[in-house]
Amino acid sequence: MPGGRPRTNGQPESVKSVVKVLDILEHLGSVRGAVALSDLARATGVNVSTAFRLLQTLMSRGYVEQDRNNRGYMMGPRMFQMGTAYLQGSDLADIGRPHLEALRDAVGETAYLVTFSQGEIIQLCKADGKQAVSAAIRSMVREPAYCTATGKVLLSALAEPEFEKYVESVEMEAFTPQTITSKAALRREIAEVRAKGFAVDGEEFVPNLCCLAVPVQGGNGAGPVAAVSIAMPKMRFKKAAVAGWCDQLREKASLITSQVVLLET
Repeated sequence: MPGGRPRTNGQPESVKSVVKVLDILEHLGSVRGAVALSDLARATGVNVSTAFRLLQTLMSRGYVEQDRNNRGYMMGPRMFQMGTAYLQGSDLADIGRPHLEALRDAVGETAYLVTFSQGEIIQLCKADGKQAVSAAIRSMVREPAYCTATGKVLLSALAEPEFEKYVESVEMEAFTPQTITSKAALRREIAEVRAKGFAVDGEEFVPNLCCLAVPVQGGNGAGPVAAVSIAMPKMRFKKAAVAGWCDQLREKASLITSQVVLLET
């Protein structure tokens, strides 16, 4: 996780156990597919026997499940139920959903509303296009910001000290050959996003998938509270259409902002 996990030194054993459980769940939520026990233990710093014991408890409650083919571990249905409950209680998701549907109808592509949390992005809601695309951003799962259009838009809104803190702490994994993995390149990319007011993800996170995003401003000059984006296969992403798509994105983002302002008054 960007920024690292909190230290547990000096904490009671019961608190340390809770932290270990959260580390396990956060790691499972940050990766795609099932994770082997040994890999999970290594990634979280929890020894194998303790990780196994905690996983058995989590499985018994439905928070984790085991892949039948490779015996790896993944998020269980209970986590998705909790995530759904969170999203159903999100005013921003409720506000954004009809505007995403209108955006989807206008451009014919899948539309997303995404927020930023602890250096990563989380999908609040989406409107599927008529033609299916690979999942650019999975619902209720944290995804990296540095290689996604929505993430780059939201990173561009950070104050410089906060942005530098993110850059120094983030581990830049290569998801595709196009993924930005250089911190210097990321700084240049975000400077360009700030200048243009929109961001593009050209197969940086998911192969053959391109995304375009703009920020959704909050009320009272608070800065962006989310980002709205469209995603499509590379073959349908045309540079000549970017300006028109950005107009559509900005229009819907402005409408969402207007409703957010009304909600806050």
